[in-house]
Amino acid sequence: MMELTDIEHVLSTLRGKITLLENKVQVLEKDNAFLRFRNHQLEMENSHLRKRLSKYESPKKDSHNSSIPPTKEDLSSQHIRRTQSLREKSGKSTGGQAGHKGHTLEIDREADQIETHLSSYCPECGKDLSNQAEILLEERWSIDIPPIQPQLTQHRIVGKHCTCGCLAKGQAPSHVKSFVSYGSNLKAMVGYLNTEHHIPYKRLCEILKDLFNLTISEGTVHNLLQSIKSSSTAMYQQIRQRIESSPVVGADETGMNINGILHWDWSFQTDKLTYIYSDKSRGKVAIDKHFPNGLPNSYLVTDRHASYFNMDVKGHQICIAHLLRELTYLHELEPKASWPDDMKKLLQEAIHKRKTEEWHLIDRQTIMQKFEELLFCCTKQLNEAIGILQKSLIKHRENVFRFLFNPKIPYDNNARERSIRPLKVKQKVSGGFRSNKGAAAYAVIHSIADTARKNQLSPFLALKSVAQYT
Repeated sequence: MMELTDIEHVLSTLRGKITLLENKVQVLEKDNAFLRFRNHQLEMENSHLRKRLSKYESPKKDSHNSSIPPTKEDLSSQHIRRTQSLREKSGKSTGGQAGHKGHTLEIDREADQIETHLSSYCPECGKDLSNQAEILLEERWSIDIPPIQPQLTQHRIVGKHCTCGCLAKGQAPSHVKSFVSYGSNLKAMVGYLNTEHHIPYKRLCEILKDLFNLTISEGTVHNLLQSIKSSSTAMYQQIRQRIESSPVVGADETGMNINGILHWDWSFQTDKLTYIYSDKSRGKVAIDKHFPNGLPNSYLVTDRHASYFNMDVKGHQICIAHLLRELTYLHELEPKASWPDDMKKLLQEAIHKRKTEEWHLIDRQTIMQKFEELLFCCTKQLNEAIGILQKSLIKHRENVFRFLFNPKIPYDNNARERSIRPLKVKQKVSGGFRSNKGAAAYAVIHSIADTARKNQLSPFLALKSVAQYT
């Protein structure tokens, strides 16, 4: 039988072992916590490195498979853009097609001067031919621009004393408001060259000096543009009001550098109207400043930027060209996946039917049925980018094929992007604007000029007409 002292010894021994084990557990728990923390760090580092490497492993994004503009592409991407297109080959030979009406230079008025070229003697025998009758053998025309010099007009304001003692003073024309004033032709040319041809202030001053021997400063150019903007306000607002009542409106936005700060230039336009403005915000607050009531009577054609879908409109049409480029990228990202290619073919089929078939013969039901099948087919095993686009299309399912049910709605936003492209060229040439006033003047003047161009009118004459009232 174990003695009491033996039991106490055993218990003491066990207590020592337990204490030792507890200490080991504490050490192991600390080691485990450190290893878990280190593992978490490595996982984060691994994830970060995977993201950095993905841009080298994934297809390069450029203008043929994304919304990246061609101006931001490198040389290799520009080569791809020249050799790849979203358009399918038609099988037709290059050049003008049969039945295409050609164009040539036409003389549509009488000559300003006529020069007759004849020989007064025979080149064979040397006889005098001055008394012989003339025979018209051929007509040739030459076109040139005469030397242009500024036309200076001195306006002398004189007065006459009446017998009643009053001094009757003459009145200068309304456009001659100061000691030296500039006429509407010069103002319109400055606005036209600076806005529509993106010529910066300094180069514009050089052109006026070299071509017309007219010396003006960059500050004067700025003041002339501001005066055109002021006189164009009523027409600019009229364009906005007409867009509000248009059945179909396209919208787009692009970044613009104004004095080193990122702003956004917005474009709302139709086939006949262009309305451009600048704002610091890319959100709906920028839209509400100019269209506080939305466009309740209009179908709006845009990309999938969220601000447009928060507007009060009659309906939306998503730009199919944007979707085709995105689907092209997804096909390059995962070539074995059929979903991007199937969706792309369906969109192209719908566009082809819209362009080639009679309106009442388009098989809309089949197209919509295929679209629903693609929207809800399983893509979980594919790249997550495909699933993201699929969810976005489910969200906007009613805004994809609206162009098949309304002949006035276009299937892309290309016409709207063409109106905003000059803004990027302006930034490319000038580097942006130095002030908000300059950006606002550009937006107003370009809106007037582009609207005139869409209505087959001369942008220069349109600017001249508004410059007359400055």
